[in-house]
Amino acid sequence: MEHCHMIAKHSTELCNLYCTCCLSLNKTQLYPECQTYCTDDTTLQLFIRQKIDTRETKDILFSWKDDELTSDRLNFFKRVIELQQQFAQGKNIINTLLTSGMLLDDDWCIFFKTNNFLISISVDSDIPLRNNNPKSISSKSTTPMVEKSINLLQKHDIEFTTLTVINALNCQQPLRVYHYLKSIGSRHMLFIPLFEPLAQGGVDAKSLAPAALGTFLKTIFYTWVRLDIGTIKIPFFERAFVTWCGVPAPACAFTPFNNNYSVFASKISDDLCQCDRFINSKFLLSPPHQYSTTTMRESTINKIVEQRKPPLVKECASCKVKLVCNDGCPKDRIAFSQRGAPELNYFCESYQAFFTYVDPYMLMMRALWEQNYTPSDIRQYLV
Repeated sequence: MEHCHMIAKHSTELCNLYCTCCLSLNKTQLYPECQTYCTDDTTLQLFIRQKIDTRETKDILFSWKDDELTSDRLNFFKRVIELQQQFAQGKNIINTLLTSGMLLDDDWCIFFKTNNFLISISVDSDIPLRNNNPKSISSKSTTPMVEKSINLLQKHDIEFTTLTVINALNCQQPLRVYHYLKSIGSRHMLFIPLFEPLAQGGVDAKSLAPAALGTFLKTIFYTWVRLDIGTIKIPFFERAFVTWCGVPAPACAFTPFNNNYSVFASKISDDLCQCDRFINSKFLLSPPHQYSTTTMRESTINKIVEQRKPPLVKECASCKVKLVCNDGCPKDRIAFSQRGAPELNYFCESYQAFFTYVDPYMLMMRALWEQNYTPSDIRQYLV
């Protein structure tokens, strides 16, 4: 079970911000009857014990997602720590938390610091395109609140990463997004493309155009590889380098499922979905207490999602970047292939453009690495 990973999402879709660019906003439709929810202690104990018991490695990673950092939530995570210590069996427990940072205060920061949490803060940008700063449905800009939260994390010397959703607006100014994230102290940047298909066909107006992601990534890469490689981490770029070195990609979106990499999302009303990107009834494994990590891997639903990876379609067979891309995430396969079926990745044009663009850089970085130099030494050869 080396590559089985679970994400515990604590009331995420019930966040009271309802940011207009949120990737999870439309998932409230799945649980219209829920206004508040907290995982019961029995389910929590089972989840933590099974995760620790079924992992063969010494390091056990728990990934949490929670946007409402209230006092009740703090008590919940204190209970998490108690249970992890109870069931640890001498293993090293690592906790990460993805949050918008709203309501973050000193008490939370002291808890994070004491328990060595790795924090990921959702940050969009300060781009005022068409007066469209990141806003909640209440029309309040979230930028000042996010910056306040980051200042608190820095005050308590807490390691953090930033997660930025790239949409149809902020993708138009990639360097402004990049320099803004640098200005607020981000040294580890995650970029997530906004892509929301519509039931009637097409995509939501806020979604990226098929080629826009490639342009965004190429623009930032040009600056990053010349100025910031080695000091700022951008996983998308670093994962590409790993692939160029012949190592399987550590991101499931670009990994063939035949290397046994799976991600599961435990959510809201104790439901369990095969993947956070497949949160709907079709891919539901609910309830989670009926599943161990092993049975989840062997479940019929899991096999359905795995089967949506290879074999690749005809167009992929002749693609120069197929070994890097592997046709991306199955959820994104809505573009029509030559045979008229929706089986090509929506971002295919972007992936081809970006991976082709970085190929000479990656080859040079690999050559440096093979000669026992660091890949970041590439900067001295670029003008």
